Amino acid sequence: MKYIIFGTGEYYKRYKRWFLDRDVVVLLDNDTKKQGKIMDGHLIIPPERITKYEYDAVVILSFYYSEMKNQLCGLGVPIEKIHHFYNLHDLFRKEDLKERDIKSKSILLLSHDLSLGGPALALFHAALTLKNAGYEVVYASMIDGELRNKLEDYFIPVVVDFRLQVCTMRELTWTGKYDLIFCNTINFHVFLSDRDTGIPVIWWLHDSSFFYDGIDDKKLEQINTDNMKILSVGPVPAYEMKKRKNNVEIENLMYGVSNAI
Repeated sequence: MKYIIFGTGEYYKRYKRWFLDRDVVVLLDNDTKKQGKIMDGHLIIPPERITKYEYDAVVILSFYYSEMKNQLCGLGVPIEKIHHFYNLHDLFRKEDLKERDIKSKSILLLSHDLSLGGPALALFHAALTLKNAGYEVVYASMIDGELRNKLEDYFIPVVVDFRLQVCTMRELTWTGKYDLIFCNTINFHVFLSDRDTGIPVIWWLHDSSFFYDGIDDKKLEQINTDNMKILSVGPVPAYEMKKRKNNVEIENLMYGVSNAI
């Protein structure tokens, strides 16, 4: 669905998080000082320009609902397309029911931690991209950290299970319900050493050479790479992996991290 939001004041600040992963076309505001500016990546326009845009719903984020509804109706907006922030439950439920006609794929992203370091942030941005593409995304980690708050701000479920440090995929049965598992860093070599090959896996390697010291090469040999794609951030992780498991195909996948974190 395409949304237009009417109001950019206090109630916009309170409720805007519910629209982070939705298609917001434009913002409306009667304040001429705000018109023409960009807020959260969206253009603020005068309400009378709404006729130039296509939309499915106009959500009023203000307590001046009656006045703003009458204004919209006077501009030709159908009454059934006008919603108050108190109606978000029913509005989103209608959208969700419509979306369920197409089964969405569930993806489990596994991180070695929830720090604000490079690999975890790269996986965070992957989670946002996948969620915005319509996938059901869960972000899981071996240990907790600051990144949890960022994930929860975007309504991405977070699981912290310390058993990921020592257990295999078959031993952690809760990981077997997803359509795809995305493992980050060499830390998941034990987890992958006994896996259900019916579930596709992407293994994204970020690690410098010294992270491979102490790894049991036999454990790497146990990893069945059927239905698995291995990716490397540059040549170093790929080189270290191929030294120990020389028959694998490894592709390159670099990443960038937003300064907004």
